[in-house]
Amino acid sequence: MEALFSKDDFSETALDVPPEHIVQASSGMGWNGLDIAEVVHPHEDFALPALPRHVLVVNLGSPTKIQEQLVGRQGQLKTGNLVILPAGAPTSWHLEREEEVRHLHLYLSPTLIQRVAASADINPDSVELVDTLGAFDPQIESIALSLLSEMRSAGLGGKLYVESLANILAIHLLRHHSSVKQPTLSKPNSLARTTLRPAITYIEDHLAEDLSLSEIAAAVHLSPYHFARLFKEAIGLPPHRYVIQRRVERAKLLMTTTNWSFTTIAHTVGFAHESHLALHFKRLTGLAPKDYR
Repeated sequence: MEALFSKDDFSETALDVPPEHIVQASSGMGWNGLDIAEVVHPHEDFALPALPRHVLVVNLGSPTKIQEQLVGRQGQLKTGNLVILPAGAPTSWHLEREEEVRHLHLYLSPTLIQRVAASADINPDSVELVDTLGAFDPQIESIALSLLSEMRSAGLGGKLYVESLANILAIHLLRHHSSVKQPTLSKPNSLARTTLRPAITYIEDHLAEDLSLSEIAAAVHLSPYHFARLFKEAIGLPPHRYVIQRRVERAKLLMTTTNWSFTTIAHTVGFAHESHLALHFKRLTGLAPKDYR
């Protein structure tokens, strides 16, 4: 089965602004599905070439008047407002501001959108994102801020969490910001026990690894899109939350049956650092690891 995300989709490392204006970027974090960058824009007008990826811009700062000069459009970016720039179209911008202009840029491969569309039984050749200037979309804002938090925390949630967010974002764009408008997505069938059991077994066997949604779905011969929907329906949790829960449960077992250090336990159950273990452990149990042991 073809994976939903491919590292080749994001081989383009160049972003759309000079490096000196990038506060932080996800490049090098091993994310599959999208890249993000927190950007402080220059004061002068600027132009963007035709970019190979779709760009979503979420305003993180104070309201700003914005003008796309090539086609003469104007709008206002309030906090949380959104610009969608489909891949392949050059643009030229003028921003009127009184304070610093700080944006979060999300970069998505056209291949990603096409693969998610195909997984949802939508003809990928019929899909185009709609050029948008100044719209407010609370779900995209929420996903963008979750990704920003994940980047700032140096990957606390892991690759599976980021890939799940990318999957949700792609579906939302197809539904609300594309030529497809409101596609009729097929209603999920229940996840058969014969499929659920090997999925859970795969998770248990690879718990110490940086699991991805694509890898788990491939193990049971489903697309990531369908697997995530069916898994949540069957278990009551999305895959990334289930994996974190299982990591905490295994850590509890190791804390009571070994004298290993918390760092060793964290790595053994799949957390990147002892601090990641401590954060998720306290969130799920109400106790710090040292108090539990």
